[in-house]
Amino acid sequence: MKNKILFLLLFAVLQSQAQIEGYWKGEMDLGVQKLETAFDIKAIENGYSATFDVPAQGAYDIPVDETTFQDGHLELKMNAMGAAYLGVLKDSTIEGEFTQHGMTFPLNLAKAEKKEQKKARPQDPQPPFNYHIEEVTFVNEKEGNTLVGTLTIPEGKGPFPAMVLVSGSGQQDRDEELMNHRPFWVIADYCALHGIAVLRYDDRGVGGSEGEVKNATSMDFSYDAEAAFDYLRNRKEINATKVGILGHSEGGIINFMVSARRPEVAFLISLAGPSVNGIEVLKEQQKAILRASGMPEEAVQFNSNTNAQMFDIIEASSSREEADSLLRQLLKGWGYNEELTEQTVSQMASPWMYYFLKYDPTEAIIKTNCPALLLNGSKDLQVIASQNLPAYEKIIAEHGKTNLTLHELPNLNHLFQHCESGSPNEYFEIEETISPEVLEMIVGFVKKIEK
Repeated sequence: MKNKILFLLLFAVLQSQAQIEGYWKGEMDLGVQKLETAFDIKAIENGYSATFDVPAQGAYDIPVDETTFQDGHLELKMNAMGAAYLGVLKDSTIEGEFTQHGMTFPLNLAKAEKKEQKKARPQDPQPPFNYHIEEVTFVNEKEGNTLVGTLTIPEGKGPFPAMVLVSGSGQQDRDEELMNHRPFWVIADYCALHGIAVLRYDDRGVGGSEGEVKNATSMDFSYDAEAAFDYLRNRKEINATKVGILGHSEGGIINFMVSARRPEVAFLISLAGPSVNGIEVLKEQQKAILRASGMPEEAVQFNSNTNAQMFDIIEASSSREEADSLLRQLLKGWGYNEELTEQTVSQMASPWMYYFLKYDPTEAIIKTNCPALLLNGSKDLQVIASQNLPAYEKIIAEHGKTNLTLHELPNLNHLFQHCESGSPNEYFEIEETISPEVLEMIVGFVKKIEK
């Protein structure tokens, strides 16, 4: 009888695993539109693992940090996104809700076949490559972490001008791959064909690059970029007096951090780099993206007012610990449960986010004396040109910064693709990775510095 009971228990466990294993897909109801999402759930030795897909955005295999399935209840947590899914298995469907940053969206799932979408990327470099490609490593001496990247060196007799590419927020690979686009690879290829060497590297914690990520801030990442800059200057093929830094988005803050410390930086290029603090950036970004998604203005303002209360706490706080405590009090007053409170606070008061929200790049911009090319797309909904270019102009006027050159480029989004609305939902569908005129401007600017 005892063996029979054990067999029945084992059979129940295996049956439960068979029920929940698989590719579960559904449409998240955002109110104004539906977004196809999916979870790929697998049984492992001590429980379950899962990955998250958003096919419409070309995002696949996003790691799920915690996967729990017990008594028909499924719980999935994605800490870096500040997101979670809670659902109940009912026959062949899972009924549940997706939560992120305090917002909740209905999401019911059913089993489906995983079909990874591929989009044409005509700008992806193709062999044969008429330049030298080398895998390189270098060390951030301040923290002792080793980073890995790719150095592309033009054919011919050097020494060549060169630049480091610094990615935007989130841990990115050396190509800054996003939604099947590889903009840094495209930039490196174009530059190498036009006589400019480029070093692009995996961010710490990505690929072969080492380094502590959980508590790292933009300032920490700036020392990784500085290590890449120093590595380039010590290569015999490179003209050490003509090495600059190109940064995209957050990278457009980081490059100014480095140049403010290091007068040896020969030039800067900022692609959608903010000129105001992170609070101001996110306030406008959130409203712009919600409006582009079709959300009613009343809902946009409600979301804006809600977030503003959290931003006010961050802005007024004297430490991350104080912000953590005050945010918890606020969310408790709003009736947030413990789990949702933890998700929201861990995102808003994380070391990176707290630093980014409070950091004002003005001082580093003022301290930078090398030539700097600052480009913003008119349809960028993440770092909005109408907010950031006037702030640059004010710095120029008040401090005589004639080294700064500004351009607002029509009909380009945050990735510098030609677009319709500028919404991030378009990034994957657009075949263009980066506009040819931006590539031409980058090369033209560096060539002018070289003379």
